[in-house]
Amino acid sequence: MHNGYILIFIGLFSCKSNSVAKEKETEKGQQKPKVEKPKFSDLKHHNTLDPNTVHLVAVIQDVNRNISICGQKYNAVTTVKVKSITGLGSSIVNMISAGQEITFAFMKSHSKDFDALKQKLAKDQKVSFKVREGLCFDSAKTVYEIITFEIIN
Repeated sequence: MHNGYILIFIGLFSCKSNSVAKEKETEKGQQKPKVEKPKFSDLKHHNTLDPNTVHLVAVIQDVNRNISICGQKYNAVTTVKVKSITGLGSSIVNMISAGQEITFAFMKSHSKDFDALKQKLAKDQKVSFKVREGLCFDSAKTVYEIITFEIIN
């Protein structure tokens, strides 16, 4: 009976040493291809937009103060006529389209000096906007808050 145990032990040991030798051979002869992780700088080349954001170009129709949208009072709003949509983030519920006339609300940081803002955004001024969609309690209605804007000459 002891001979049977010895044979099993020798068989197991020889299998183990062969697999170790193959692993060492693989390590020396072939290197696994390295997979590079994406870098943050690579992301700037993709036009990824935050969810619920729209980039667009529009023409100013009017700028008003103290307007309530969806039950929230804004210091300043602008009514614009959309010329083109330049980017859409995911999860937009109520789409904006070219030719549409729509009102955007300025965030408090943009509307501190209403008179300067109104002077800057004169009627028929072409502006690039980045706006964020927010749903009202009645989800059929939407408020678009201006995140950033830039006057186009």
